[in-house]
Amino acid sequence: MTVSALHQTFTSIGLNQLSLSQAEQKELTAFINQHHQFFDNVCQQKADKKPTDLLLGLMTKTQQETVQHFVHNQQAIESMQQVLIDTLGDQQKKFVATDSHRLAIETRLWLLIQGYCGIDFSYANEQAEQSAALLTTSLALPEHAIRSDLLVAYYAGKNQKETKSASQAKGSIIQRIKSFISTNKPN
Repeated sequence: MTVSALHQTFTSIGLNQLSLSQAEQKELTAFINQHHQFFDNVCQQKADKKPTDLLLGLMTKTQQETVQHFVHNQQAIESMQQVLIDTLGDQQKKFVATDSHRLAIETRLWLLIQGYCGIDFSYANEQAEQSAALLTTSLALPEHAIRSDLLVAYYAGKNQKETKSASQAKGSIIQRIKSFISTNKPN
């Protein structure tokens, strides 16, 4: 299996720093399989744009669509969750709607690219709060815990960008020193 440009771009911005559940890993694979061809086409059509900028656009679009879908189905998801609580008690925590996992992973990916691109934290935090509010019932976790967990992705992207920038700056300084030495050699 070849690695798609979409997966490579996610990896380059810090995907491997995220600790994903098995269900989220499954949703990630499904997401990449569903969107890699579109992302490849957009990258070819807009070759003058950085893949990370195009990824930010893709993730903004897909995350908003997923939120709309989730909100549309939220009543049914909550009703199903209540039936599981009534029927299974504490065992219901083993069952989480796929829509919840999809919203969680897409929000994480969206926050990852936001952190990498330097999007303002207050905006990322607001988006994490909105997603956490939607997920709190289906994940049976407090809203603040979900928000904090989602924001780990923002910081992973931000840290990855800072690490790359520091590495590039170091390489640039070394290159300038080598260039200076080679141009100032005595004859």
